[in-house]
Amino acid sequence: MREVDLPVAVIGAGPFGVSTAAYLRSRSVEFRIFGSPMHRWRTQMPAGMFLKSEGFASNLADPIGRYTLQHFCEAEALPYEGARVSLETFTRYAVSFQQRLVPMVEDVLVTMLDRQTHGFRLRLSTGEEVRAKKVVVATGLSHAEYIPAELAKLPAQLLSHSSEHHHLDAFKGREVVVMGSGQSALETAALLNEAQATVTLLVRRSSIEWHDSPTRGQRSIWQRLRRPESPMGNGLKLWLCAAAPMAFYHLPEQIRVDVVRTYGQRRGTPLEVLGPSGSWWLKERVVGRMPILLGHGVRKVEAKDSKVLLHVADPDGESRHLTADHVIAATGYRYNVESLPFLSRRLISELRCVQEAPSLSPNFESSIPGLYFTGIASAYNFGPVMRFLCGTDYAARRISSDISRAQKHSRSSVSTALASARNRTAS
Repeated sequence: MREVDLPVAVIGAGPFGVSTAAYLRSRSVEFRIFGSPMHRWRTQMPAGMFLKSEGFASNLADPIGRYTLQHFCEAEALPYEGARVSLETFTRYAVSFQQRLVPMVEDVLVTMLDRQTHGFRLRLSTGEEVRAKKVVVATGLSHAEYIPAELAKLPAQLLSHSSEHHHLDAFKGREVVVMGSGQSALETAALLNEAQATVTLLVRRSSIEWHDSPTRGQRSIWQRLRRPESPMGNGLKLWLCAAAPMAFYHLPEQIRVDVVRTYGQRRGTPLEVLGPSGSWWLKERVVGRMPILLGHGVRKVEAKDSKVLLHVADPDGESRHLTADHVIAATGYRYNVESLPFLSRRLISELRCVQEAPSLSPNFESSIPGLYFTGIASAYNFGPVMRFLCGTDYAARRISSDISRAQKHSRSSVSTALASARNRTAS
């Protein structure tokens, strides 16, 4: 078994992992990056979907700022201005970005990560073991799928998370209940309906929030001040979250947790930043196309005769029953370090956490020196922007800058020590 020393290992080759690697490469930091490039985008998100974010908010982090989605679309003669970004277009762009800026991605899984005296030890699915001084964990949404406890006991043939379906036409002719009120739930329901499934949308909230269609043309100064534009949407709170992750970092911990985890539950309060909502162009594909049960909560579910029986409460607290062939939980993601299968128990026990996610320094470094986390893993620290593609640039810049600075300091210390030794020898 061969062991190799290297300065940095990046685990994950999705948007945050590839963006971090692109910045490391621009700073001449030696690294290896492991993972299947854009795996979730290529194989798990439903074919036919469109990104919620607009084109200018859907770039990966290029250190030079040239290889944007707009640049790619222009080069490939694809629609961009005023067009929704399709999954196919974004995936082509993201894979092209990776191949151009980070061609050294190794399509191999990390099966174990543990700490050792001077760094970390990784085991790959090939059997190779690697020693690294620093590690960046950028696994994205993998292993973070959240399913409510009341559904979790259903067998796999009756229950799935919305992230599991690349092709929804397998549900043609079947009865499906979709749970949720965010973009994923609404678009999954629309695609199922268009694939000729019989769909019921079950929504806990009393209403569905729909984004207004974007205003084209020049906005007045008052409009821009009142609702500034940001990659996350229009509005002062969203602009602040997108523009000032470090300001969010310095908020009290409980407020940060509430904003990221329970923002959708506190309508009308200062904590609500970005609750579940749907893009304006989805509304006509959902409303009037299927039953939508608003204000309904699930009390109990059970498997019965190869079907799902859901006991739900309506807004008045009255019970009713729903029967379906399958339930799709479009209930979002919650990061938990214990769900990462490659982390050793020792590492997990040594990590200081905010809820179940790592507590990080301003440079995304965890309580274990040399171990960094980015993407959704860093949302409790830097805010909801870390759930979006537009968060890749801030995270990649901070992490790569910290690692590069540490390496330069280390080399400088070694040079100083050598010079001092030579001086002592000469004297």
